[in-house]
Amino acid sequence: RRLAEMGYTAQNKLSKSDQSAQNAKLRLKFARKHEDKTPNEWKQELQAVGDIKEFTWYPADLRPRLTQLRASWTYMSDKEKTQPAFLRPKRWFKKADYSRTKKVKVFGLTTSNGKILAVPCPTPMTGEKFAELVRQKIKPFLKNAFPRKTSWQILLDGEKIFRSPVAKAALCDTAVKVFPKWPAYSPDLNPQENVWPWAETKLRAIDGKSSSFEDFTKNCVKAVAAYPDGGNLITSMTKRMELCVAAKGATIMK
Repeated sequence: RRLAEMGYTAQNKLSKSDQSAQNAKLRLKFARKHEDKTPNEWKQELQAVGDIKEFTWYPADLRPRLTQLRASWTYMSDKEKTQPAFLRPKRWFKKADYSRTKKVKVFGLTTSNGKILAVPCPTPMTGEKFAELVRQKIKPFLKNAFPRKTSWQILLDGEKIFRSPVAKAALCDTAVKVFPKWPAYSPDLNPQENVWPWAETKLRAIDGKSSSFEDFTKNCVKAVAAYPDGGNLITSMTKRMELCVAAKGATIMK
């Protein structure tokens, strides 16, 4: 109460930039086209939503600092909210410390009936590697999740590897369609994005202080696969379209 009287309240840190006028216009057009779809209609039209997330392994001596920096909120005044010290940083550490970290990417795909595919991606992740993933993992996963279907439609964002010619060929060969005309710079409209912060929190909870990078990779996959609310991701598209229209194409911060 004393802090509030002085103008300091608990607020989420800012980290997402506003959409450009052109992007907002395209997002608004997309949302208006789909805003009348019911949750059940989305479930009928989309079998799964997918995305790639990069997780970072930190040496044990950097983890206390990480815990402090990645906090999503703090007490601040309205004037302080836009100051650099109160924004979530893009880089947690100095270059010398950051060079000691390692990265692992996980491809996640969540179906309308709540099944989850989580696969570690090879480094570097290319269009050719994604094409292999489509043939070896994604199609068998979708076929198992929807055995009565002979083709499937999934939502993927604007990652270049998803749109490469070799990836498109693999998707076509396996009867996997990608939801058309997805607006650029719209992770907030992709329900799969809801999985990542939950998985990140889960990961840091199960990742021991002395875990190796190999163990960390396994824990990343386990954390993504453990997401508990997968069956409601696709039905949330109705609300996302409504919010995007109400925001006139601006980021909806979902």
